[in-house]
Amino acid sequence: MFFVDSHCHLNLKKFSQVAGTSSVDYSVDAILDRARSADVKYVLNIGTELADLDEMRSISESHDNVFHTIGIHPLEAQRHLQQYSLNDISNILNGNCNSEKLVGIGEIGLDYHYTRESEQEQKKIFELQMDIAQKHSFPVVIHSRDVANDTLDIIGNYSDVKGVMHCFGGDRDFAFRALDLGFYISFSGDITFPKNIATRQEIVKIIPPDRLLVETDAPFLTPVPFRGKVNEPAFVVHTAKKISELLEMTEEKIAAITSKNFFDLFSPRCDTWTH
Repeated sequence: MFFVDSHCHLNLKKFSQVAGTSSVDYSVDAILDRARSADVKYVLNIGTELADLDEMRSISESHDNVFHTIGIHPLEAQRHLQQYSLNDISNILNGNCNSEKLVGIGEIGLDYHYTRESEQEQKKIFELQMDIAQKHSFPVVIHSRDVANDTLDIIGNYSDVKGVMHCFGGDRDFAFRALDLGFYISFSGDITFPKNIATRQEIVKIIPPDRLLVETDAPFLTPVPFRGKVNEPAFVVHTAKKISELLEMTEEKIAAITSKNFFDLFSPRCDTWTH
């Protein structure tokens, strides 16, 4: 039995921002050692900005059990377009698509939670990255918050691009429409939060098992019983445990299902390193 953390951020900058003065060792090696001890065999390290690219590649090349994606997070779209032209961004991302352990484009999408001021910039960056995913036959990792219709409209224009709705927080209609487009649905530690009993926990029950993924979104969204601590890949087992309770399956079954789904989505690139 083993688990896969299908979405985390191992970049030291993010962990140092969240961990602050914590005495816990949050080096990549220490994080991955604790993950292995918790039966989390593989992790997918998710890109959010162009400044991540070299570090993402280095972490993957240095650790057999780490894969990575590249992408610009929607909340980074406006800043990137102030710093780069669309053509520059396209050239940089395309130029990094030959990395051996690169398995997808993400995290990309739309986020209107705080403001819609950057809506047009977000859409331009999102569509550009969908183009790149299509060109290179990569799956995508989608971030969508408070903007279901626009997200689904853009994805719908790329019928041959599949991917995952990460850290799913939408309603039943959003879930069904994403499933109809061939997407997987991933849940993070927030499904363990008591406030989400009537929302996210109910959505879990309508997702077909062969479209289900688990993630941490580490170092964010720490699951119960570790609320208040920094999240890390080892804690994905607690999200899986909650899902096993909701679906009335064993944890071993959830581990097998979600691990298979991960490799079904991100193969064949992962297969070179796992078989």
